[in-house]
Amino acid sequence: MSAMIAEGSAWTGVRKRSETPVRVCLGPGAPQGMSEFISQAGVEVLSFAQKHLATIYVDFVGARPAGVEVLSVDLGAKGGARPAADLVTDSWHAAATLVISHALRLKPPLVTADPEMLLTVRTALGVADSYVPVLLSGEIGSGKYNLARFIHSASRTRAPLATVGCAGLENVELERFQRSLLDPDAPPGVQRGLGALVYFDEIAELSDAAQLKLFSLIQSTEISPEFAAGVQGQDMPALRFISATNRPLAAMVERGEFRKELYWRLNVFSIRVPALRERPGDIALLARHFLRRANPRRSFTPMALKILGAYSFPGNVVELESLVTRLAISPLATGATFIDVADIRRHLMIAHGTEPAPTSNWKNGREEARREMLLSTIAAAGGNRAEAARRLGITLRALQYHITKAGLSRRRRAYSAPVAAPVQFAAASDGSDDTPLWDFGDAAEASK
Repeated sequence: MSAMIAEGSAWTGVRKRSETPVRVCLGPGAPQGMSEFISQAGVEVLSFAQKHLATIYVDFVGARPAGVEVLSVDLGAKGGARPAADLVTDSWHAAATLVISHALRLKPPLVTADPEMLLTVRTALGVADSYVPVLLSGEIGSGKYNLARFIHSASRTRAPLATVGCAGLENVELERFQRSLLDPDAPPGVQRGLGALVYFDEIAELSDAAQLKLFSLIQSTEISPEFAAGVQGQDMPALRFISATNRPLAAMVERGEFRKELYWRLNVFSIRVPALRERPGDIALLARHFLRRANPRRSFTPMALKILGAYSFPGNVVELESLVTRLAISPLATGATFIDVADIRRHLMIAHGTEPAPTSNWKNGREEARREMLLSTIAAAGGNRAEAARRLGITLRALQYHITKAGLSRRRRAYSAPVAAPVQFAAASDGSDDTPLWDFGDAAEASK
């Protein structure tokens, strides 16, 4: 089968099933139900006794067998997160979606612990075996293509996945389209339909002429003998269509901007993909995962994760991954380890060219400003608490109290980012305490 169509065509590629499917082994500590969830997505799960045959081994307790790719997941208490964990969460569903994303090589990964998004994933897995046309709606970057990959994998078909960029569909010739889905290895004079799952990317971008051509194309594949016969050895149609849109097609039909007959042909089953801002609990989960993969020596402060969770992310998961990638490699305001509020704001300004919209009320704004002052002063003092207190004009005990109140004390840290090696600060010349910032005690001790 031709892997690519000629230049100028809207067909961007045809994915064939891997000859050696990804096999996953879940190590000790895997929750009940996780194996079944992963298997539903079309990923083979091996028993622990067969771990040497696996492609990916999922580590829950620290064991890392040689010879296989290892994904490390920490499902324990967030306060005791292992620095080496690829994902720290108390949701096994999030761990399962990470394993599936990794097995299918989804980028960005479709990792979620949000109930609404999990329902979307389960719905996609449930419709996979029906082979009806599916319409995926959602904003750009929300994960529509990844969901189509889920459906393709869960359908367990040997047919390939073909992706169509709808903006250039006028250039697609029906005869070339049909030839691209025929088996070139069939004996001379014999044409054997391989079929395909066809993914139409942003279907709403089609011109009126392209909509008419696509409708004719779908009809022709239904009546063409080699396509109508189905795929040999499989009880399924030779072609299946999954369409994606970031615009409301129903409203476009009412306005006469999209052909009614094509809409009803494609919209047999509809799935809406929630935007990232609609599942704010996933923002911190994904941010920590992206940062762990990009730079495990860095971690987010609690307030930084809070600011991320309040941001709207118009670019969805794609924008979040790009932001975290920049934060992973750029100089930080308070050293080289902890990403804080000032870093988040600076990179959001770089991305959008303007100050992002306020995400907190007046009281929280004052608290954030105080935190930034604390961090910058302590960094300027080389981590020496006594010197930082002198520069701020307050006592050491008052400084400790404000640090703890701002959520910067190790004992009050509630996030589960990977913990890097302790920051080494220069010793104070006057012999005073030079404990690193994140080793301060709790509020009760500081206010004595």
